[in-house]
Amino acid sequence: MTKPRDSIAHKERHIILLMACYALGGSKNSIHSEDIMNKAFQWNKEKFGWRKQTYKNYPNTLPLSQGLFKARKYGLLKGTYDQQFLSKDGWTLTDKGLEKAESLSSLVNVKTSKKTLSQFQRKVLSEFKKHKNFELKGKDFTIYHLADALNISVNNLPLLNSTIIKIYRWAKISNDQKVLDLINKNIKKQKSFKKYLKEVFTEI
Repeated sequence: MTKPRDSIAHKERHIILLMACYALGGSKNSIHSEDIMNKAFQWNKEKFGWRKQTYKNYPNTLPLSQGLFKARKYGLLKGTYDQQFLSKDGWTLTDKGLEKAESLSSLVNVKTSKKTLSQFQRKVLSEFKKHKNFELKGKDFTIYHLADALNISVNNLPLLNSTIIKIYRWAKISNDQKVLDLINKNIKKQKSFKKYLKEVFTEI
């Protein structure tokens, strides 16, 4: 068994935060800010601890939060840091962030379970690509057919957008070409969907 990394040396704080999110499974799930910050701090206390010797073993949330925001600014992470409402807090890797993290994967030891899909996620992909609505062609396939295939109300656009992005991400991780082709053909090429799926068209 490979021993987990207990330190990471990198000159850029936001890269350490990116790799922390990656190591915790942020390529397929949303990871809480505190979990990412704690992992980054454990890896590199010099960059993320207090300056005074007395407090060096305590995390300084300022550079940690700044690192998350910088990673988001550069398009490596997507998410929100919310100290008040934990349900609104969380981060995932973007496609750009995943590509960057994979290129630096030698810095960390990531468990296979953090990079492979769960049984539930595989089931979602399987049900998605088998849905009868995708037999419809061109303009016959409407936003209502898409919402029905996902069992989501067309009025709940935030959930509709986030679910499609998740499915797309899971399909990329598992190299499920059929799902990727369906998303490209039935969603991305449907210009009329843009007003409903602004986040989807921006992300993928």
